[in-house]
Amino acid sequence: MSLPAYDPGAARGPDGVTGAERFEALTRRLRMPLLRYFRRRTGSAPDSEELVQDLFLRLLRRPGLMSLESVDGYVFEAAANLLRDKVKRERARPMLSAVDLDRINLADDLPGAEDVVGGRQSLERIQTALKSLSPRARTIVILRRFEDMSHAQIAARLQISVSAVEKHLVRSMAVLRDALREPR
Repeated sequence: MSLPAYDPGAARGPDGVTGAERFEALTRRLRMPLLRYFRRRTGSAPDSEELVQDLFLRLLRRPGLMSLESVDGYVFEAAANLLRDKVKRERARPMLSAVDLDRINLADDLPGAEDVVGGRQSLERIQTALKSLSPRARTIVILRRFEDMSHAQIAARLQISVSAVEKHLVRSMAVLRDALREPR
């Protein structure tokens, strides 16, 4: 199995072996024991193979791995952590196999024709009510409700007092509320 170079500088250690060569030797030596470790715990050969590959990728990114005192111990501790992470992810993921897809009625989530028409009518009433406001009041409503600006930010932008912003908003919101209540 050939892996990307572990040590970008490919510097050789005192024994004349590069970090990449040490890592490759480690993968050859521990691959089968790791496969057995994961297989005993997952019961799945494909999952075990995937976990071994994920583990070696994690280890490949670990600087100074080959200089650790007990590399094998570190590798198996990392394997245990990887397995714990996998179990947590699987518990958090909803079980799709438990859902009977044939019994789900997607049309139930869609709005009915009456809802669509009612929504359009409400939107038209709001638009009409907004147009009926003074330009300053309309601007204040838009800045507050659609731009999510604070009263102080609106006051600073329009060069008016915060109190004036609040008064415009109270009056404007009353007009909009009335427009939603009364179908015309």
